[in-house]
Amino acid sequence: METTLKPSFLDEVASVPACGKINECVQCGVCSGSCTTAAHWEHPPRKIIAMVRAGMKDEVLNSSSIWYCVSCYLCTARCPRDIKPANIMHALEAIALDQGYNPPTKTTTM
Repeated sequence: METTLKPSFLDEVASVPACGKINECVQCGVCSGSCTTAAHWEHPPRKIIAMVRAGMKDEVLNSSSIWYCVSCYLCTARCPRDIKPANIMHALEAIALDQGYNPPTKTTTM
């Protein structure tokens, strides 16, 4: 009998192109400090990355935070570890939509 292990949430996110360095995040907070919309996030970018690494899939994908990234890429430009937080947020949006999670309000994706 063969059993197939379901990939962890972290593995799922890390497998998306440009998201593979998520495990190298040192939680310095530069992404959150650079984010022009972080004041509106339920969980700022640094915390979202920590939550992904902790396997908090439902909390992350149900959060309104992942939908607030405006693609300014300041977080990515300033990240000392080249983690690409903006790409991670967009990957989380795609994963959420693919798995039936909905944005908190109607958007052009609906």
